[in-house]
Amino acid sequence: MFLVALLASVAIGPVADAQAPPALSSFKVEWTKRPGGLWRPGIEGYVYNASDYRVGNVRLRVTTLDDSGKQLGEKKSWLYGAIEPGSRLSFVLPLPEPGQTYNIAVDSFDLLAHRPQTQTQSP
Repeated sequence: MFLVALLASVAIGPVADAQAPPALSSFKVEWTKRPGGLWRPGIEGYVYNASDYRVGNVRLRVTTLDDSGKQLGEKKSWLYGAIEPGSRLSFVLPLPEPGQTYNIAVDSFDLLAHRPQTQTQSP
């Protein structure tokens, strides 16, 4: 009987300690249109990672909208590099098809490592 209880606790123990992977809501995208001139027109910004995971292979979904909010098109772009927990990664994308505005969001990502953010405490 003791052996069964021991095996059950070993099998159940690690499951309780497992960390849930981050949701797409763990990422925030800030962006602005980059006008033409010295560089080609485009979109530049940052993706912020509020999760406890180092992530990579981040893919952005860029949706082009007209004045009424109707979707005109959609493109996906990969980001180069990894984003540490509590950090950000910059990006520059070519300007998608002309539209009044764009909706940019993280579409997918790969987990690279669990690295809890360190909490700094004031004295």
